[in-house]
Amino acid sequence: SVQRLFHQDIVTIVTFWVMHRSLFRKGSIDGCDLSFPANKLVSGDHCKITQDQTSGQVWLEDMSTNGTVINMSKLVKKQSHLLQNGDVIYFVYRKSEPEQNIAYVYQAISPKQTDSQETEDGPHELSSSISDSAAPAKTGKDGEKTDKMEESLTCIICQDLLHDCVSLQPCMHTFCAACYSGWMERSSLCPTCRCPVERIRKNHILNNLVEAYLQQHPEKCRSEEDLRSMDARNKITQDMLQPKVERSFSDEEGSSDYLFELSDNDSDTSDMSQPYMTCRQCPGYRKDFSPAPWICSSSQEEGAVKAPGDGPSTSTDTCTGPQEFRCPPQGGHLICTCCLQPMPDRRSEHVGPQGSPQHCMVCQRPFCHLYWGCQRIGCQGCLARFSDLNLTAKCLDGVLNNNNYESEILQNYLTSRGKTWREMLQEALQAIQQGLYHLTDYRINASSLLCYCCGLRFFKELAYKYRENIPASDLPAAVTSRPDCYWGRNCRTQVKAHHAM
Repeated sequence: SVQRLFHQDIVTIVTFWVMHRSLFRKGSIDGCDLSFPANKLVSGDHCKITQDQTSGQVWLEDMSTNGTVINMSKLVKKQSHLLQNGDVIYFVYRKSEPEQNIAYVYQAISPKQTDSQETEDGPHELSSSISDSAAPAKTGKDGEKTDKMEESLTCIICQDLLHDCVSLQPCMHTFCAACYSGWMERSSLCPTCRCPVERIRKNHILNNLVEAYLQQHPEKCRSEEDLRSMDARNKITQDMLQPKVERSFSDEEGSSDYLFELSDNDSDTSDMSQPYMTCRQCPGYRKDFSPAPWICSSSQEEGAVKAPGDGPSTSTDTCTGPQEFRCPPQGGHLICTCCLQPMPDRRSEHVGPQGSPQHCMVCQRPFCHLYWGCQRIGCQGCLARFSDLNLTAKCLDGVLNNNNYESEILQNYLTSRGKTWREMLQEALQAIQQGLYHLTDYRINASSLLCYCCGLRFFKELAYKYRENIPASDLPAAVTSRPDCYWGRNCRTQVKAHHAM
């Protein structure tokens, strides 16, 4: 039998009797004994488990694109593995995203056990607690309709039926309120299309559809404990409106992508029921209208204008003299791409190669971190000098062209030398200064003001240069003895594990 694992806890059991069947197939297409039709990380025909009728041995053969991990050892396409009692099988393994893992434990079942089970209980049926995504693929028109309905009512974050769902505007993508509450702390963009979120609304129609669907399929209901946990994680207690700020007509054309208008027209009869959003340095600043639920509460403690830099900024490099500044009447504002809060547009005061400390010099998107300290919960410094960016340890995952195998070689090299990603970055920046490394954008150096996304992109470029210059004598023989790929860094199949190895 195979038991499903979630974060090392066995919560569901899916049993197959290998003693009575010579073939068991698993994948995401119809016809598989164990199917995951909604999971894009599972191949259509992922693997098959067969039993030798003579010896009784059970073998797993991989037929997937991404491979199968058994007891933390990778099995690539066409490879077979003799299953032993207690083997842990990962059909999907993501080291940096453990919530995406799909794992099972293999347990051998003797023929006597299976015969007695069938005699006592009759034909074996799957428990109703089994996740629907792991159920055998349905056949017929009714099954197809049910699958399509369930797919439409599934949250892409938790891969389960929607619960107390909310819709984002303007893109109208829908998620569980609890799931999006966690996402909202990390990003102001839609998880599906990466569109900036302007409003969050309860979707009553979809909630009613989910309720009706669960009445017809009660076996798909979440457990009471799961529902209580989701309700506790739900931070969307009211409809959240993002601030709308008047556009500055003196802005250059490139800034129109991230500025918002106060209203759709300029007539005197436009609806002014929504309060005009002011920044912390506007003369009419009122704390009642300013804070958003995803902003750190430290910015809401005082009614007066908070001194810039008092927020949870991780950088000491702030704009000069913002404390004394007050916005002029009808002054232009920018919306921080990270926290979506308005700040004065003072880009014209900074002329030079480094540009204004209010926007990224590459993508030109505005950020408030260097101006007065971005106060979005979880912000690690959305804008900083390249040398000061906080990319976190996850920046090394797939850092070399998303080639996990080559990236792991680099990580092992750094670990063996006792170096961190930050030390590697400092060495690479020094090599740029000495003319040893050259980036695709010649303007970039250690002092360049970059946002997290642009900084990570150039960090990956430097990581490739760094790996390229590691002497072969410093690498294990297993690495240097591999033949070179004809296509080199332009190889389109290097992300496939069997090719990268």
